[in-house]
Amino acid sequence: MTKIEFEEINLRGWKSVKCAGGCGRRLTRSKKFYQTLNPFNRLPPNLGGDVKTTGDIREELNRDRIAWMKEPETCIHCQKKE
Repeated sequence: MTKIEFEEINLRGWKSVKCAGGCGRRLTRSKKFYQTLNPFNRLPPNLGGDVKTTGDIREELNRDRIAWMKEPETCIHCQKKE
């Protein structure tokens, strides 16, 4: 069996926010956003359906990272109360 490895393109996101549960604790979170550069990773059909370039992937990962950074976070103490 042949094993093929594709290049991984990644971005890291960090955020420090107050707990959305109401306690006011400061929370720090990090997350890795990634995709692989491969012939199966394509743009949507309405954008041509071509294989994504490194730039296309980075733009998409950055949009995902920005959306994640805007999401509220709740600490484990407030999650137990719910």
